[in-house]
Amino acid sequence: MSHTNSVTAAVPFDTLGRELPNEDGRDPATLLAAFIDQVADDPDALAVVDGERALTYAEVADRAEELAAVLVERDAGPETTVAVCLPRSAELVVAVHAVIASGAAFVLLDPDASADLRARTLALAAPTLLLTGTVPTSADPGLDTESTTEDGAEQTISVQVLTGADNPPAEGSRALPGPGADNPAYLVVDPTASTAVVIGHRAAHANSVWRYRMCGIGAGDSVLWHAPLGSQAAIGELLLALQSGAALVLPVGDNLAEAIAETRVTTAAFDPVQLAELTELPDAEELLDSLRVVLARGATLPARTAAALRSVSGATLWQVYGRPETAGEVVAHEVTGADLEVVPLGCAADDVELLVLDEHLEPVADGEVGELYISGVQLARGYLGRQATAATFLANPIGPVDDRMFATGDLVRRRPPGEGWAAELEYVGRVDDRADRYAVVPARGGLPGELLLDEFEAQAAATPFDPAVVHAAGSGSIITYGDLDRRTNQLARHLTALGIGPECPVLVDIPCSIELVVGVYAVLKAGGAVVPVEAGVLPPVVGPALIVTVAGREHTAVYDIPRVVIDDVTLSDYSDEPITPAERRAPVLPQHPAFVLYPRGAGQGVTVSHAAAVHRITAMQSRHGLTGRDVYLHQATEWHGYVLPLRVGATVVLTEPPDPARLTDLIATYGITAADFTPQRLTEFTEHLTGVADGVPTLRSAVVLGAPLSAAQIRDFAAVSAAHLHHDYGRAEATVTLTYPEGPRADSGEPPPVRVREWNRRVYVLDARLRPTSPGVAGELYLSGAQLARGYRDDPTVTAERFVANPFGIPGERMFRTGERARWEIDGTTAALVRLGTTNPTRKALP
Repeated sequence: MSHTNSVTAAVPFDTLGRELPNEDGRDPATLLAAFIDQVADDPDALAVVDGERALTYAEVADRAEELAAVLVERDAGPETTVAVCLPRSAELVVAVHAVIASGAAFVLLDPDASADLRARTLALAAPTLLLTGTVPTSADPGLDTESTTEDGAEQTISVQVLTGADNPPAEGSRALPGPGADNPAYLVVDPTASTAVVIGHRAAHANSVWRYRMCGIGAGDSVLWHAPLGSQAAIGELLLALQSGAALVLPVGDNLAEAIAETRVTTAAFDPVQLAELTELPDAEELLDSLRVVLARGATLPARTAAALRSVSGATLWQVYGRPETAGEVVAHEVTGADLEVVPLGCAADDVELLVLDEHLEPVADGEVGELYISGVQLARGYLGRQATAATFLANPIGPVDDRMFATGDLVRRRPPGEGWAAELEYVGRVDDRADRYAVVPARGGLPGELLLDEFEAQAAATPFDPAVVHAAGSGSIITYGDLDRRTNQLARHLTALGIGPECPVLVDIPCSIELVVGVYAVLKAGGAVVPVEAGVLPPVVGPALIVTVAGREHTAVYDIPRVVIDDVTLSDYSDEPITPAERRAPVLPQHPAFVLYPRGAGQGVTVSHAAAVHRITAMQSRHGLTGRDVYLHQATEWHGYVLPLRVGATVVLTEPPDPARLTDLIATYGITAADFTPQRLTEFTEHLTGVADGVPTLRSAVVLGAPLSAAQIRDFAAVSAAHLHHDYGRAEATVTLTYPEGPRADSGEPPPVRVREWNRRVYVLDARLRPTSPGVAGELYLSGAQLARGYRDDPTVTAERFVANPFGIPGERMFRTGERARWEIDGTTAALVRLGTTNPTRKALP
């Protein structure tokens, strides 16, 4: 496991807080740190009240510490998940905090739910461990040796919840690793929608702090814990109490009103129907007398229900709105007598932005209806497996680089501010046709933090029998999405067993073939960084971990490192099922490298992160609009050709660069709809098609890699094909896809201008003092945006010279000095870029 390599005695709960790896000894933006603070402030304060039984904060901490040591010994830790299937009880509270202390994420299962529902929840959450109250069947008092979940698909360990001396930590148990702010805190699973939302500690902590500060909850308060187990509402109630120093109170009996009266809780949350029923009781005023704060959640609150509560209770009433994808409620409105007809949703939480956008993702005016998008620190990490992540967690087109927003699917309007009220949101309804909408704006979406192969894995699950890759050599060979996914899962597990994980460079020396795609995908799935090898010439990478290759290639004279020969290695012992995060040697994060690229003749390796790679292919998708009906001909070495088509269900046809006649035959044979070219190959292809009527009717999109085309080349191609031409300005350090005009005029200058319209990158032409040049004036070309590489892997000095601070961006944003000259030309009312291609003589020569 990645979270610790040490074997030590169990660490006390309070010591854990001081030993978390941060300058002040603790990562403050975690649920664990906040709970530890409450324990330290008042260890004897009541934490949980369960009928006649009560536990103090210190008692919960002590018992959670003991159980956490057991969980860590069973491989729980950061980036793993522990399912907790216990009835609502003090033991459940201890179990949840034990999981948090272990560093793992928890997911709640209701033991009273049907076996089928629990099985589907477990299948979606894919936990490492299952915590139950089952009586153990072996001599080990804490371990159920059956170790199989109810769905029969996932091997897990069932640990009985024991407390006190009955559950001592094992001799030599691992130190509690504890979570970091960016690790998952808990999962919210919806079996009906087949989603498992992953909430990180930073988001959960920020949401808890905002909610208890908004409500004024703290020591001396008590929160009723009655929401259905497994729902985010239940987690929200638990955190509202135990993150603030209040007591979590379990209801007595099944009658909600009587439970409030008997327990004398000060805080409770209800849906509007429950609240209306409570206010209609004849003795409501007496039954609700203890309530000081009431939260209305789950649906819009009718104004008449709010008025009814005011007539029987002096409690402060808040309408709150949130989603599992937003770590809980992130919008709130204090309901008063001024809300006569409509109760608005309210205003945003701390560090949360509410965007009301139209179908083009443009802001709508106040009073107009649009879809609600939410951005900020309280967003979830996404969905486990991320099958639906890219459709709902979008890049924020009007926010800083890497800022995300969640598409709620709710239609709202922003009420303009007036006398006595602020500008707040009002609920209108739901978006009915989201799928069609997102088909027209795929490239302004995407998840900046998404890992590179997430969408491929989702596609493989959706279309396992569709052709994924075809090698157009001889009779050709084909591999389906399902087979490609299974083969790469097995090889990735083999690479993991050999020590491959994040930051490990792996040379991939395989000629053009299906095996090349298998090798690349397996390295990425293991978490390693792919170092492509062109034409068998190994690049000067420093410290490679191993080589993935095929039989007949020898490399020991260059690198004395292990070789994995994928056509010889035995993989049958490895599972071909999807790889869970817990199997990797360490969590794979968006900032980890996906590729280390060595352009021809370059002595520097360029490190491209997962986030940068995702941004590149998302932007390319916005140009090509590939779908599952497309067939992409990849005849170059650029890595995007193996990734871009397979994230949307298209088929990749691989070939060594063919002669123009064979290329024409390939396009006709396979029905090629998109292809990549170098300028020289495009020219040769155009010359071959000249005079041939409708020679390539299926081709609709062509991307040119490398140097820009001339106006004559563009005109000549337009004469033989209706395909759209795109110029992929594919520097390894940064990429921009530039769009050529449909057909330049005969008198167009050389080189022709190109359009730059991509949402996730920016282009600057600057003078020697880093000031923007005027239209028509040449300057040095700079590129900025989320697609920037991390830098040069083995030379920080050159990285600092070429990746410089962006004076026009947000703090910390960088831009890349290309060393090329360019100018802007005004074409009508827009600016187009003209690349001049010469090094700026006024600047230091660039390497």
